[in-house]
Amino acid sequence: MKHKGDLLLFLAAFIGGSGFISSKYLLDWGYTPYQVIFGRFLVAALCLGIFYWKAWKSITKSEWKVGSILGLLLAATFLLLTLGLQYTTPSVNAFLCNTQAVVVPFICWFAFRQKPAVSVILAAVVTVIGVAMLSVTDGLRLDLGAVLSFAASIAFSLQMALMGRMIAACDSVHIALVENAVVAVLSFFISLIMGGEVPPLSLGAVGNFLNAGILCTGVYFVLQSVGQRYTSASKTALIITTESIFAAVISAVLYGERLTLRGYVGCILIFGAVLLAEAPLGRKKSG
Repeated sequence: MKHKGDLLLFLAAFIGGSGFISSKYLLDWGYTPYQVIFGRFLVAALCLGIFYWKAWKSITKSEWKVGSILGLLLAATFLLLTLGLQYTTPSVNAFLCNTQAVVVPFICWFAFRQKPAVSVILAAVVTVIGVAMLSVTDGLRLDLGAVLSFAASIAFSLQMALMGRMIAACDSVHIALVENAVVAVLSFFISLIMGGEVPPLSLGAVGNFLNAGILCTGVYFVLQSVGQRYTSASKTALIITTESIFAAVISAVLYGERLTLRGYVGCILIFGAVLLAEAPLGRKKSG
């Protein structure tokens, strides 16, 4: 199926968009960002481990190595994302953390000599404009939070670029298992170091941890791992950026937020950028 990878990545972006709502509720109920990260990845690791319990024995040393590297980058992404949000506004944080559509093509270009097509470069620029219109409400300012937020985007971009390079020789499910396990262990120690009282575990909190862990983390990264086998890292970054659109729509339905006209224009630009990435600009004709 020609667009199998794209469809799986769009599904991942849709599922990931709902994770922002679960995390928002958990933070509102008094959980620290580190507890939220640990809780969602613990649930994801346990559920994937149980569902794919036979797969653990067949994970190769190479897959453990690749999955651990990707897991470290993923842990760095969530840690930098959380720290950045503490020192800047949510709008600046959201904008800078969704610039991987621009970063990934250039990482692949300079690190792996994979020169992106003109259409991909143009799509990346349009994506950033769209994300800015969707997310930014205050003026951007260069502060510690902004630097950390952009660093989170670079970490996630490296994760995507390396996955695109390494996933072909690995089993996608094995990589997702190792990734989630590594982040769960790391976030456990980070939450212990940072401390903080754990609020009572209510029924609502359990439901949101299950949603964030099972769907928005476990299923999400399985879909990303499988989907990226069928498309490029640059296009993966563009498609995953649509997560901000789905988050805005789901937030409007479940959390009562409303998009402005500028926000709707941003959504259209992001979807248009994904279509632009398919254009044959700057691509060599195949023999």
